[in-house]
This record gives sequence, structure tokens and C-alpha cells, in this order.
Amino acid sequence: MPDNLIVPPPPSLYATSRRSTRPDLSRPVLVQVAIIVAAFIVGGLAAGLAAATLWTPPTGMVLEDKWYRGLISIDPPAIGQNIDQAVFAATAWFSVCAIVLGLLVGIAAAVWLNRSELVTLAALVVGGAIGGGLMLLVTSLLSPEDPNALAKGAADGTVLQDSFQLASPWLVLLVPGSAMLALMVIFLMWAPHPQEDHELDGQQARTER
Repeated sequence: MPDNLIVPPPPSLYATSRRSTRPDLSRPVLVQVAIIVAAFIVGGLAAGLAAATLWTPPTGMVLEDKWYRGLISIDPPAIGQNIDQAVFAATAWFSVCAIVLGLLVGIAAAVWLNRSELVTLAALVVGGAIGGGLMLLVTSLLSPEDPNALAKGAADGTVLQDSFQLASPWLVLLVPGSAMLALMVIFLMWAPHPQEDHELDGQQARTER
């Protein structure tokens, strides 16, 4: 047998060495997904608390076991102004907090957690939906009770606050929607242009020469 003959290692050992040197790319991606979802969970709780705190519940009075929003006097009965602003104000504050939450997490994910664009996008959709649902849950828990139910059996003239009501429960989708918008805008702004890629390739080729 010649001295310079190189005997390859057994296939099993060779395959084992290849597997050991191959980097594991799934773990960092999963960690980033967990960070995005956790940010939406914490942010959803905080945004729901902010929306419920910034919203001022309208009041009304009980008259003959019924609650009337904006009723300021029962003798004689008198209705105050802007009684239709209750749902509008709750919807406005919820929308503002939801959009701010989505934009913040979307920008952070696009800048620092962009190892895989498709995985980041999926994490924003799922996490944003969770964050929006948590916002709705928090505002419901912090909302006053339904005054129409409390009015039964209450004395005339009892002042009760209105509950937190949204124009549509689909407003929870503002969180993932604004997050995806921020992600796409940043990706489009930072996407390399073909001319820049050609120039970089030319510079690299000249350097190698």
C-alpha cells in the first residue's frame, strides 16, 4: 500500500462531523419569535391599561329602572350635550393605543429581529392578534359594569357610568396591521437596489484581483 494513500473516515464518523459543524439556525429564529410575541403580550396589557385610563366614561341617571346616558336631571328631565361621544371616545383611544403598539413592535422587529423576514412577518401577525385581544380583555375588565343591568332596582336619580364600548371588535386587528405596515416600510427602505448590488460585486471583484 502506498504511503501517500489517504484513507477516508468511515461514513458514520464523516456524517457525524458534518452535523456537528453545521450551525443551528432554528434556535435564534425561535428566540426572536418568542421575543416578538412576548413584546406583544406585555405591550397589549400596557396599551389596554392606557386606553382604559385615558378614556373618560360618560355618566347618566336612572329613571324608572332604566339608565339614560347623558341625563343630568330628573326633575325636570334634562339631557346633557355630546351624549353620543361615548363610543367614539372609547374607539378613538383604543385605536390610538393599538396603532402605537403595533408600530413600536413592528419597527423594533424590522430593525433588530429580522433574521428571517417571513418568520418575522408571521410572528407579527400572530403576536399582534394576541396583543389586540389582550387590549380588548383589559379594557373590558377595567370598564364599569353595564349600567343598564345596574339600573334595575336602583333609585331614580342614581348616577351610573357607561361601560367601555367599541364601534367594532375587529379594531383588535389594528395592532397586527400597523405592525406589518411598519415592517414593510422599513424593509422597502432598506432593501438593496440592483445598481448598488452590481457596484458592490464590481468592487469585490477588483479587490480579489
